[in-house]
Amino acid sequence: MDDFDTYFEKFMQASKLSIYNEQQFANKLSSYDSDSKLLKLEYPKIENKFKNHKTRLDKISGKRISTRLFENTKTTKKDLGFILSGLKAFNGLEHRSYPSAGATYCTETYIVCFNVESFHEKVLYYNAESHAVIDTGLKAPPWKIAKENLNIEVKGTPGLLIILVSFYGRATEKYDERGGRFALLETGAAMQQVSLKIAESKKLKGVICGGMRDEYWIKRLGLDNENCMIAIGYLAGK
Repeated sequence: MDDFDTYFEKFMQASKLSIYNEQQFANKLSSYDSDSKLLKLEYPKIENKFKNHKTRLDKISGKRISTRLFENTKTTKKDLGFILSGLKAFNGLEHRSYPSAGATYCTETYIVCFNVESFHEKVLYYNAESHAVIDTGLKAPPWKIAKENLNIEVKGTPGLLIILVSFYGRATEKYDERGGRFALLETGAAMQQVSLKIAESKKLKGVICGGMRDEYWIKRLGLDNENCMIAIGYLAGK
């Protein structure tokens, strides 16, 4: 294994969450003083303000919120397609709705369906080129078990969980260790697309899941023999 793979693997290993270290993670969160957090830098100069523009993107961005309260109702197939349209490719796989370093596109999208029309309890793979989902043949875990492996408190049952998986080797093969940063930046851009699609909807809401048990979800997606990492998840529903 090359040095850059070793360093990136160490970062991944150190940041993984499992049943063995999640209590330590929880303790860290509970000891954090949110009143003292720094949200901007201060400079002793007069601010030069800009005019507020009211574009369609501004309006959508202004509606972006995180919601942890879900109705126990079915998410439609149309709703799922609407959310995933934020990740589709428009002119081939190298031209998607979010950027990627060198068009390497490390991010793959999976959908775990808890209560989705036509896809009940299925695990789907999203094909960005054809804007279509493929049934992987894997069964989604019951919501109660899934929730235990997400480390997030929500009320009600969401319709689905979008999981962004990073096949970071596509970037490190071209950019060496620096590619690890690029892979993570790409995932963030993809997640922002999902967030904006949810914000654009009048009936769908969601919340980002950053504390997933990595190994559990890698196995649930059938990727335990692949060189990839769970990047982030997003719960969505009505």
